[in-house]
Amino acid sequence: MKWPPATRRAASLMLVLACAAPASAEDRLDLDTVRSCIATAIDLGKKPTGCIDGAHAICLQDATETPAVATLCFEDARAQWSAAIAARMDHLRDAAPERIAALAGIELKYDLLSSLVQCDRMEELAILREIPAEEIRTQKSRCTATASGLAYIRLLWRLPDPDPDPITPEDKQP
Repeated sequence: MKWPPATRRAASLMLVLACAAPASAEDRLDLDTVRSCIATAIDLGKKPTGCIDGAHAICLQDATETPAVATLCFEDARAQWSAAIAARMDHLRDAAPERIAALAGIELKYDLLSSLVQCDRMEELAILREIPAEEIRTQKSRCTATASGLAYIRLLWRLPDPDPDPITPEDKQP
């Protein structure tokens, strides 16, 4: 019996979803490694935006052979970046002066919005070029994950942890 293409795609997607769910839970972003990468880049006087490549490497391993798995991996990465952004903003609201937290929120919002608009642009151009839908989904999920990751990295890069001890060395003199 020959299955119609839509049925085959649906069956293969269901198989991928069934097999990929446990793997994505194990292959979570390592935010400690990302933070270490950011610190190293800053110490070397380089932009830390390249830290995204290492964080997303797991999603790119088999992207051409299994685009649905890559798409799910990027969607999971985006969700993890979003959770990390929310935690960072909560930390800044608690630890930083109100003005700094507000500045962080504004920078974050527009960094993310401008990147996501570019993701939409790329998607529309891909549709116009009649790129296969599965490839477009993977490209869009990668772009949104990268946008979220870059927003997180910029948040750490531009606004390092507020000083927990605001006393200057001069104030500590006897």
